[in-house]
Amino acid sequence: MTVHTTSPGREVSRMLSIITPVLNEEENIPLFLAHIDELAGEIEVIFVDGGSTDGTWAALQAAAGSSSRRIMLLASPAGRGVQMNAGARHAEGSVLLFLHVDCRIAPDAPAAITRALAQEGVIGGGFRHAFASRDLLLRLTSRVGNLLAARTQTFFGDFGIFVKREVFFRIGGYEPLPYLEDVEFSRAARRHGRLVQIDRTIVASPRRYLQKGKYRLSAVYLLVMFLNVIGIRPQRFVHYVTEK
Repeated sequence: MTVHTTSPGREVSRMLSIITPVLNEEENIPLFLAHIDELAGEIEVIFVDGGSTDGTWAALQAAAGSSSRRIMLLASPAGRGVQMNAGARHAEGSVLLFLHVDCRIAPDAPAAITRALAQEGVIGGGFRHAFASRDLLLRLTSRVGNLLAARTQTFFGDFGIFVKREVFFRIGGYEPLPYLEDVEFSRAARRHGRLVQIDRTIVASPRRYLQKGKYRLSAVYLLVMFLNVIGIRPQRFVHYVTEK
């Protein structure tokens, strides 16, 4: 497999670079790429595998050979922040979109991102969040997250964080944290410009809530958010907030 590298200082195109970290996502790869093919505009997709032990890598190779999009496959140590930073270093687009493999966005989302970034002072942002479920607790979770994003410019990873590529490297990328790297990235990004929530919805899978237990996982998220404010990130919660 040939990987085309791009250094942070290299001139980049107006293409949108979608960066997707994966770990044991064999079954989700075909559906995700079918979704990507529905998006309008010039797009490249960079998958960064964190050491999958299932058939993820083989599925990615098969998809790369059949997709109509430019596909790049990378491998890195596990950890979403580490994987997303690796993808960003190889991106050739002027805008980076960090999109989870179990999330879906509107076909015109790339154009909506472009319009948002054309606003004065805007360097990035995210989508309006919704789960692919009518469950009352999950709907409330999305509502609280959307209010947080709108009022504090803080975006979680499944909100589809996007940012100008040049600003991403000025920020220093994601911190290699066990979790909440997205919250810390938002905090760092706000020092460089404004983050906005665009008028498009990203639909996220509720699979982790279903597997871990929606009440238990909701409680864990509240706790880790509180502890993160005071600089504490217990390793014991990694199993809940980073694994499927």
